[in-house]
Amino acid sequence: MTAHAPAKVLVLRLSSIGDIILTTPFLRVFKQRFPGCELHYAVRREFAELLHSHPHVDRLITIDPDAGRTALRTLNLMLLSERYDAVFDLHNNFRTRVLRNGLSRRTFVIDKRSWRRLLLVTAHVNLYHDILPVPDRYIETARTFALKPDTSGPELRIPEDRHGIARLALHAAGRRIGMPLAGLCPGAKHFTKRWPTEGWVTLAVRLLHRGYDLAIFGSEDDHAIAERIKRLHPARIHDCTTRLSLLETAAAMEFCDVLFTNDSGLMHMATAVGKPVVAVFGSTVREFGFFPYHTTAAVVEVDGLPCRPCTHIGRADCPRRHFACLRAITVDDVLHAFDSLPIQTKTGESDP
Repeated sequence: MTAHAPAKVLVLRLSSIGDIILTTPFLRVFKQRFPGCELHYAVRREFAELLHSHPHVDRLITIDPDAGRTALRTLNLMLLSERYDAVFDLHNNFRTRVLRNGLSRRTFVIDKRSWRRLLLVTAHVNLYHDILPVPDRYIETARTFALKPDTSGPELRIPEDRHGIARLALHAAGRRIGMPLAGLCPGAKHFTKRWPTEGWVTLAVRLLHRGYDLAIFGSEDDHAIAERIKRLHPARIHDCTTRLSLLETAAAMEFCDVLFTNDSGLMHMATAVGKPVVAVFGSTVREFGFFPYHTTAAVVEVDGLPCRPCTHIGRADCPRRHFACLRAITVDDVLHAFDSLPIQTKTGESDP
């Protein structure tokens, strides 16, 4: 039996970039089914920008990343007055368990397939009989409400002023109007998700030879590799790693013909703005649910490596010291994946 239509619900997903972006299909199908429902979303303050303009979020509740138990309990007491019909915890960590406590008798928590994940990482026993993408797992959390996935990918809504800022930043960096533009995202939070720098440098050279200008996206942590790549051809390579906010980065990605990424939040950002993606995967695998979702994409990975996966989120180093999961991936492998995609490059001005 389907639950009655809710009047007000709370969604909890505090971090991080990719995980939050992957909740947007849940928001879309929920609001399509219950357009009159008031949807609140709790997220850490540094990621709130991703949802500021989202049409399916009626109220955004921001959490201080340093908030301790007392602050979380205080917020929980404030939220009690909202009288939520349902709470969807799409994170299920210590903070969300404190926040959701007592807010609704109908509280639904993401199934992370933790035991299957643990067995696959520690013993390489694969009990994943189905490979369910993370957005579908989020939607599965609301099965009581008869939610079903659609065929669209994640989405971001970018205000026009952010497009203007991105446009100005690219022009200031030397972008040449009408030239095909490839985006490079060489960063990732964890070492075992980062394709080695030499691969990115060689890929940049090969793309330049193919006629592409390049834009490099990432955080301040990626500025050093961006500067190294930029030195190859300063007039045709644009370093955006320290120039743009999250939504401005997404807006700048919309100027690109294709994005090359690691297994990172920026990979999901690229899919959310509808751009073709070539993603390099190392220590993690498809079973964990984070491959590009309902989009034009190619994943480059080393199949059959007995030590893979060694983690479900990434590690600070390779436990076997050989780092074969990423060192074995060549630039030719990446370009072969790129050539397999149906991509039309720009031949003139086509700003978003």
